[in-house]
Amino acid sequence: MSDAPEPDLDEQRARSRQQWESQAAVWERLRPWQQAAFEPISHWMVDAISPQPGHVVLEAAAGLGDTGLLAAELVHPGGRVILADGAEAMVAAARRHAEERGILNVEATPMELEWLDMEAASLDGLLVRFGYMLVPDPEAALRDARRVLRPGGRIALAVWDRYEDNPWFRAPIEILVARGLLPAWPPSSTHPFALGDRERLIELLGSAGFVLPEVERLEITYRSPDAATHRRNLLALSSIAGQAVAGLPDDERAAVEAEIDEAFAAYPDPSGAEGAVAVPGAVLVASADA
Repeated sequence: MSDAPEPDLDEQRARSRQQWESQAAVWERLRPWQQAAFEPISHWMVDAISPQPGHVVLEAAAGLGDTGLLAAELVHPGGRVILADGAEAMVAAARRHAEERGILNVEATPMELEWLDMEAASLDGLLVRFGYMLVPDPEAALRDARRVLRPGGRIALAVWDRYEDNPWFRAPIEILVARGLLPAWPPSSTHPFALGDRERLIELLGSAGFVLPEVERLEITYRSPDAATHRRNLLALSSIAGQAVAGLPDDERAAVEAEIDEAFAAYPDPSGAEGAVAVPGAVLVASADA
């Protein structure tokens, strides 16, 4: 871990919110590419909470709302899905996405994952895909999740598994660290792979008051027509890597990009399509009863 002092929690939260506000347009543009990789995760999560007609389901840290929208048709008639995110730009994008698909039993609203603006015992299901590893206090956030779920309600969440098991991210980061463009990984205690530990997830869920926690590992694949496209998408989505590369002089940036392309080219797509890459990742998915 970097020896640099960590910012206070309020500063971390403010930076995170600003980052997601600025990234919403990029995430919306690259949604088809990401969702092709994330779809198995979303389906696992929705199956885990078993939505029924009449249920009220919240997707927190919803981003574009892809997981919650899968649940919307299952809670119809009589039920509804709330898509919530701390970044208002993400909320607006999720709302557009629902409207474009003609899904009417959905509302989108700003809401922080750490402090869910919901009454106690008001939800039948809670979905959080790639949220808890990015909050400064995941245990407190999970306690609040338990508060808003009815007895017998279900939570389903996803977090990235270990950094070492995610070359889609690790490969460029290692190059940037080796070139002195980033500090040693991880940069702080709050990062995308902070909860990549099965036993810790079970412990956190239990400490928050959940029972019968289950954790599984899913393998995913990011597919791109060539390594350069994969690199461009990754650098656009990752503020950590993207900012490190964006400010370089043209010749140095070109050299870094070529090295990253070479790293991704080591994962050829099994389809045999010329130049196509299929870069793997690993995710921990968990569910539990309130």
